[in-house]
Amino acid sequence: MPLQKASEDMKYLLDRGYSRNASLNLTVNRYHLDMGERNYLRRYVFSENEIRVHKSKLIPVREINGEKVVVDGFNVLITVEAVLKNRDLVEGMDCILRDTSRVFSSYRFGSETKTALGKLMDLFMEYGPEEVFFIFDSQISRSGELSSYVRKKMGESGIPGDARTAKSADGEIIELNHITASSDSHIIESVDRIIDLPMEIKHYVFM
Repeated sequence: MPLQKASEDMKYLLDRGYSRNASLNLTVNRYHLDMGERNYLRRYVFSENEIRVHKSKLIPVREINGEKVVVDGFNVLITVEAVLKNRDLVEGMDCILRDTSRVFSSYRFGSETKTALGKLMDLFMEYGPEEVFFIFDSQISRSGELSSYVRKKMGESGIPGDARTAKSADGEIIELNHITASSDSHIIESVDRIIDLPMEIKHYVFM
């Protein structure tokens, strides 16, 4: 099982202070892995310190009741779409669900987006956050149109908040520092509390 052994080796390197890129490149070259396997390792393997930090910030979704929530828009929607298709998913060593599809830069707003967003609206209606803010990367095609659609659906669902684009979505999400829905490691390590919305939806769909 080369991926299992590769995962062990990459974690060994991370735990000994090698950078993520160096650890990933060394492991991929050692086992002659393809791009799909490389992407899997990137989203699955974390050092013990990263695992500890990420888990310490992860809170149950029910705790968003009465709280402000910021959603890393494309990150969460892409993963929820993968959940609904039941493919291209991995639960990382830090217990956070991630997609492995590599579709971020080529993401397209379509019917699957609307279905995924409907699941998110259902979840927010159930748990009652004070406000929800969706932040989308402005460089992705049709991000403005998607933001408008999200605002419309939030209004129809009675969910207070906003949806907007940003040139530096990560930076804005980090600056807001509300309860944050994202599987991006840089964001996770820069905010105080995180939630795993795709994992919650996965439990609803498959449990």
